[in-house]
Amino acid sequence: MQDIVNGLAQGSIYALAGVGLVLIFSVVRVPNFAHGESVMVGAMLPLTLMSVLHVPLIPALIIGIAASVVLGMVLAGGVFAPLRRYSETAMLMVSLALVVMISSGAVMLWGDDARITPGGPQSIIEFAGARFPLSWIIIFAAAILATVLLDLFVRYSSAGRVMRAMARNSIAAQLMGIPVRRYQILAFMIGSGLAGLAGALFSVAFSVQATMGAMVALKSFIVIIFAGIGSIWGALFGGLLLGIIESFGASFISSGYKDTFGFVFLLAVLLLRPNGLFVSKGA
Repeated sequence: MQDIVNGLAQGSIYALAGVGLVLIFSVVRVPNFAHGESVMVGAMLPLTLMSVLHVPLIPALIIGIAASVVLGMVLAGGVFAPLRRYSETAMLMVSLALVVMISSGAVMLWGDDARITPGGPQSIIEFAGARFPLSWIIIFAAAILATVLLDLFVRYSSAGRVMRAMARNSIAAQLMGIPVRRYQILAFMIGSGLAGLAGALFSVAFSVQATMGAMVALKSFIVIIFAGIGSIWGALFGGLLLGIIESFGASFISSGYKDTFGFVFLLAVLLLRPNGLFVSKGA
């Protein structure tokens, strides 16, 4: 039972980051490996605000999330939008270069020590032989709530309907007079905000460091491959599944290979269900 609880807590972080990446990739079609840096900023900035400037926990977390939103806006409008005429391979190389640059700057600013944001809830609930820290319950609830709200936004808001049209065919949407660039930036901001939320919550419950972004980005891509490209709810379940796989693998095989188990399972998924676990064959 404890392995499931551990996996759901870790997987909720992957789910939040993965849901944000699903939105970005579906609407903008950019392989944004710098997505993990939005998680890192959302995690490290609140830690600094609380430790150095003594900002209260909630405002510090909100500022961290807002900083991730701004980072997404800058990347979308200042980097990826001007490069839209180039190939996806070129965009991929730019994305990887951004990872190196942002991560290097973060290490210069914060160092590479693993730390945890102080002031988080310390209560622990025991049930069925498992321990549920209150912070883990908050993370899980936030992942569910964020997915519900994003799904409602995409389904029923005018901006969401525009993004669904762009996900189907951005060229046709542009020919219909839709300001494609504006909505691409909006999608980037929302996706990066979800990543920042993941990082902010992660920093309260687990140790974080300035170099965490690259691995989080890779796991976010694993999540959306599990889910099937474009599946918001699939990304939620894919993130939770990845967390559980890592938790059981660490317990029954070796914690030293924790980050490997997800990639092994990804290979199996690609061989057996290349469209994703939560997408039908005909989709």
